Amino acid sequence: MNTIKVERLNDIAILPLDTNGFEKLEPSKKKLAFHLAQAGLWGKMICLDQMSKHNIPLLDSLTDIYSKTDKEDPIHQKLYESLFMLFTHGGIYHTMSGEKITLPLSKEDLNLLSVSYPEQYKIIDYVLNSEDVPAFRTVQNEGVDVVKNSGVNFYEGLTTKEVEEFRKNEYKLEQYGEEIPPFGFNEKLIKNDKGEIKREVISLHGLYGKYVEKIIESLNEALKYTENEKQHNSIAALIEFYKTGDAKLFDKYSIAWTLDQSSEIYFINGLIESYDDPLGIGCTFESLIAFKNPIQTEKVNKIIENIQWFEDNLPIDKSFKKEKANGLSASSITVVSMAGDTSPVLPLGVNLPNSDWIRKKHGSKSVSLANVDSSRSGYESVLREALYLPQYQSIINQYGDLTSGLHTDLHEIAGHGSGKVNPGVNTDVLSTYYSTIEECRADLVALYYIADEKLKEFGVFDSSVNVKEAALAKYIVYLTNGAVAQLRRVKEGNDLTQAHFRNRQLISNWIFNHANPEKVRMIKDHGRYVVEINDLEHVKEMFGILLAEIQRIKSEGDFEAARDIVLKYGTKVNPIIHKEIIERIAKLNLATVTGFLTPELVEVDNDVIIVQPESFMEQQLRFYKEYKL
Repeated sequence: MNTIKVERLNDIAILPLDTNGFEKLEPSKKKLAFHLAQAGLWGKMICLDQMSKHNIPLLDSLTDIYSKTDKEDPIHQKLYESLFMLFTHGGIYHTMSGEKITLPLSKEDLNLLSVSYPEQYKIIDYVLNSEDVPAFRTVQNEGVDVVKNSGVNFYEGLTTKEVEEFRKNEYKLEQYGEEIPPFGFNEKLIKNDKGEIKREVISLHGLYGKYVEKIIESLNEALKYTENEKQHNSIAALIEFYKTGDAKLFDKYSIAWTLDQSSEIYFINGLIESYDDPLGIGCTFESLIAFKNPIQTEKVNKIIENIQWFEDNLPIDKSFKKEKANGLSASSITVVSMAGDTSPVLPLGVNLPNSDWIRKKHGSKSVSLANVDSSRSGYESVLREALYLPQYQSIINQYGDLTSGLHTDLHEIAGHGSGKVNPGVNTDVLSTYYSTIEECRADLVALYYIADEKLKEFGVFDSSVNVKEAALAKYIVYLTNGAVAQLRRVKEGNDLTQAHFRNRQLISNWIFNHANPEKVRMIKDHGRYVVEINDLEHVKEMFGILLAEIQRIKSEGDFEAARDIVLKYGTKVNPIIHKEIIERIAKLNLATVTGFLTPELVEVDNDVIIVQPESFMEQQLRFYKEYKL
């Protein structure tokens, strides 16, 4: 990884993805991947607009001026940096923390632009400087109207109370029993001048219709190259959903997608995750295309083969456990294309579908993104000496990458795939806190099991692995990240608003507040806040205790308890620790945001090859032009 090409801009690093192995796929599978990738790229603008109604007008203005300015003009470089930041973060809000980013355009710069580009200037100045543009993409603070104060573009002219009352009256969820469709996940609610609330549904003839039409066209081409009947049924069902936007048809697609567990080409396409909606309902567009790695997948499947053991031995109330854990599949994949909410910053793992009733009845599919994990961990290895005590350096160097990947697998498979809710409970009642609670639950399952010797017996760990040392390495890394390291990505003085940030801090702070301080604690060493663990089993036991409570909250739909635990441990940031870690990491000149170039699938004669773009900006400017209607 030392020779890897890295593009840097301030705190951003853009890396290439290793797509080795794609060239060995059968031509028909390459063609399938190509058309699925095109379907994803046509959804880029949907996600941009969902993240903020100001994103596209701002990008239109900046790209226009950038194309007309001379490279020797001092403003050209500032425009370059501004666009680089916006493309990285997917708009005006930080891709990880959700804070509004600060672009390198001064008042003097804007004054110059106002003379030559008055119309563009008005838009740029408003978006950058108006107090009417929310400071956060997603607000979930207590006592605040989260809908009114969030910058995400799922609602217009509405308050939280109005949205909740409208949905309660409009959807009438009680008629569906446990099999509730995800109503509201693919729509925008708008209150007009008459006070009427209108639904704009994403569909062929609805919201973003011209982009949906292009997506459908590409999916229809993909149908010609499907590997088997189940994969064909999955894509066909997705097309039918896009035609009308009917949430019930999305459930039908999700079931078909889940049942397709043998195909080599893996894809995600659609409105998937609800992290950015303050009410946890509206979903952003994302696309991911990959192929499976059979060797790495073999180890992942060891978890699947023993999934009932994981379910039966969870340290939670028996009534919250699945009697039969089935329908699961897991794979290690190599990503070859991504768009929307998964680009350019990619996750390490994915477990879908999100619907609890589909998981219970039909199962779920988990993937770990092997080429993302290897690229990211290699680049960020310099962090280790800065974050951990000397006595942990050796085991973290030895087991850090291994347990990072395994934690992701356990999180997605044994975590998200485990447990059940009580009859009659709709987890939507957890509202703004659901995402944090669910991510917390999955992380705790992974943390609890990663220290178990059974993993070696199952073949998840190789026989040479010292399980206790590997688990200790993971516990040190996780608790350090949750309580300290992740704060380097948050502006000083701000609370945590993003679900994953809250989840990790909640777990870490709860441990430090409830565990025996002689056995696990945060200490100050040579001016650095670091984590010390003296009793691995005690920490595992504490993870189990917290897991039992988090599972209870989800299974019973206990909104009050969810709110209390998230606000107490996952939201407020210790300002002293925050200041110290920002200063510590600043000395390393290390990026806090790691993104990836999108591999480009190109048709050549009767084949498809992957072309790596020359630069991030060149690619993003071209994509913005080619996939904008």
